[in-house]
Amino acid sequence: MDSLKIVDEKLTECPANSEDAGRSSVCEGCPGQTLCRMQGGADPDQEIIDVRMGAIKHKVLILSGKGGVGKSTVAYLLSLALARCQSSKVGVVDLDICGPSIPKLFNVENQPIVQSPYGWKPLVSPNEDVKVMSVGSMLDSDTTSVIFRGPRKTGLIKRFLKDTFWGKLDFLICDTPPGTSDEHMAIVKLLKNVKPDGAILVTTPQEVAVATIKKEISFCRKMGVAVLGLVENMSGLVCPCCKETSEVFPGRGVVSLAESHNIPILGSLPMDPKVTECCENGRNPLENYPESPTVQGIMEISSRLIGLVNNG
Repeated sequence: MDSLKIVDEKLTECPANSEDAGRSSVCEGCPGQTLCRMQGGADPDQEIIDVRMGAIKHKVLILSGKGGVGKSTVAYLLSLALARCQSSKVGVVDLDICGPSIPKLFNVENQPIVQSPYGWKPLVSPNEDVKVMSVGSMLDSDTTSVIFRGPRKTGLIKRFLKDTFWGKLDFLICDTPPGTSDEHMAIVKLLKNVKPDGAILVTTPQEVAVATIKKEISFCRKMGVAVLGLVENMSGLVCPCCKETSEVFPGRGVVSLAESHNIPILGSLPMDPKVTECCENGRNPLENYPESPTVQGIMEISSRLIGLVNNG
């Protein structure tokens, strides 16, 4: 039997967002090398993107290190809370190209996107009149899979910014997929000239979720994106009878992470079955259950976010 050897090869950081894209020695053998070389120089679409995005006061990214932490639900609740605070005009762009859930949350499923003289018209949710754009609204059915390679994902994200008539907004919430991949690099690069306010990192209390958030923090710092704060989702379970909140995932992982990286905790959101039911059925939990600890938590988070971006 042959002896086994430990693989000592280290992964080298991809230079896709640098001047060495497609030209570095690490690019040799990469299937995207030719594409990266072609993307050098000024993007002819950047000017119109800057104009579209310049009409929006605040651009905020929602990130998570892994799936299943409720990132899209947090994006949904946050957009409703922002719209209710100070009557803000809010839009949500769904960058989770392969797993879009935003149309269902906002109750705009099975509604077509219309081409107007000014561009694609985003769908308007009956919940707080939030404007929504998602690939989920472009599919034949909710069972249609999206099988896109990186360049096509990037191209679609560009169209969400360039070809969508967002108009004047106070906030544009960018709901990204888990991790740090094509979608994340694309949105950061496309927004570079209009300077997004930063990113909110969503995690749950478990150590496995908190550990992956460290990669998101590293990504933000390498890409020059400010980390606005952490949101601890699923911090407890709200009893549907007495409204007492019980701890589900013990530990101080989120607090320790915030302290070690000097990042503020914007707030915690317990799981409330009544709020979950609203989200599953496209109803507005802010209207139906304003007394819920989850709703009160998201309202506090939105107030803190408004303070951060206005004072930043």
